[in-house]
Amino acid sequence: MRYAYILYGLVLVWSVSSCASFEHYRLLYNQKLEQSDLEGAARIIEKKSFYQKSRNKVLYYLELGALARMQGRLEESNEYLNQADYLIEDRRASLGAQGLAMVSNPRVLPYRTEYFENIAVHYLKSLNYLELNDVPAARVEARRTNIRLQELNDAVPDKPLKYHDDVLGHITMGLSYEMNGEWNNAFIAYRNAAELFIEEGKVVPYMGVQMPEQLKCDLVRMAELTGFNDEAAYFQRLLRPDCGTENGNGGTLALFWENGQGPVKEEVNLGFAVLRSGDRSELCFVNEQLGLEYDIGPEAYHQYNGFEGVNNIRLALPSFQRRIYPLHSAQVNYPGGSRPMELVEDLNEVAEQSLRDRFHRELASALVRLAAKEAVEASLRSIKTKKKDKDDEGEKGEKDEKKKDKEDEYSDTAGQILGGAMDIINAVTERADIRSWQSLPAEIYYQRIPLKKGPNEIKICFYNQYHQRMEEYSFFLQGEGGLTVRNVITPDSRVIQPSEKTILP
Repeated sequence: MRYAYILYGLVLVWSVSSCASFEHYRLLYNQKLEQSDLEGAARIIEKKSFYQKSRNKVLYYLELGALARMQGRLEESNEYLNQADYLIEDRRASLGAQGLAMVSNPRVLPYRTEYFENIAVHYLKSLNYLELNDVPAARVEARRTNIRLQELNDAVPDKPLKYHDDVLGHITMGLSYEMNGEWNNAFIAYRNAAELFIEEGKVVPYMGVQMPEQLKCDLVRMAELTGFNDEAAYFQRLLRPDCGTENGNGGTLALFWENGQGPVKEEVNLGFAVLRSGDRSELCFVNEQLGLEYDIGPEAYHQYNGFEGVNNIRLALPSFQRRIYPLHSAQVNYPGGSRPMELVEDLNEVAEQSLRDRFHRELASALVRLAAKEAVEASLRSIKTKKKDKDDEGEKGEKDEKKKDKEDEYSDTAGQILGGAMDIINAVTERADIRSWQSLPAEIYYQRIPLKKGPNEIKICFYNQYHQRMEEYSFFLQGEGGLTVRNVITPDSRVIQPSEKTILP
């Protein structure tokens, strides 16, 4: 038994070193992204052992999929993202890993993607297919996006999440259906996106974003195309869209701008006092500073022996921290006009709200994890060893006679030493899971641009928070009718240059 506990301690120390390695790799990886060194960033993911481990494999595919997309290798990007998607659907934590997580920390479990990361997989795949003009694949991806959105809606049936749906997911679905000529499905997708901004007949923000004018125009336009005149009139009155020319004689460009680097998970430590009342079986964990109170409930109370000996605890929980990015707005100039890019999704707000939505579940899990650790520590402290008899060297007969007259004596020294060591190990291993998909943007913007027949120069001017011009980027499109989808990416102040095949239709 003693050796089992020593082995347990060694495993916990290993888990701590693994946590430290991720924090180190994350710093290096993000520096490469800021410098637009995509090949260097890819080498970190491909060669570091952390990302090769089974529990982190989904992050391996997510990061490489995003990096390949930034480099214009769209088919390769979707191969990686498809692998990530399969793992997201099929991965189940092993019983052994779950048990280790209960007495260590959740970083030893296979990484479980956030809800918004699941949607982002389909957003990136959809845009890849649309840019490649692979309409059938984009349509399939639209269906898969719809399934993911339904899962998000049904995630917590008894208490709906504030982040319960995703505007960007519906817009990319609408584009996929629109490119396939499915006006009715496109209208439904745009309507579902628009309704996230409508409450009791009023237009309100959703996830920190105002309803984009372009979405209003898309909705009314599709309602008219499908012959839903009453709905078109209703949304026209309610939304009052300001729509310019939607389609040029050379078609339309749907342009996406992915700006900045998304938030990173950091660890925050929260202290809780243990308050007992009544017959002391009523137990609450309280953080007065944050106004948090959690009732442990009778089942956990009895399962873990009433948290005997626990008066104050410290829990490690994840928290998203925003990163600074220099660009804050953009203006698109095209033959015949100019339009601003409009914010569609603020992933900073979405990520923070996702954690807020599940805070109490995270708290409950952390408390149960602590209880399991305390149970191990208590069992170690209870170990007693038999004291050596001083009469071992005396006559056997005399020794046997003495043993009849006194009880065996035991020492709790070993138990106290092991329990103290486990107390230190528990403190060191109380860590939050700070793994996340690092290469997602902070913000995603959207705009439609009418194209003339023949060559079109599209010029994008980027501005900082003081509206000072920081960057200018141009590319050419051939206006040949229909809908074309393109994107630009600015992790820092510069546009990542895609390859030729992502620029020319």
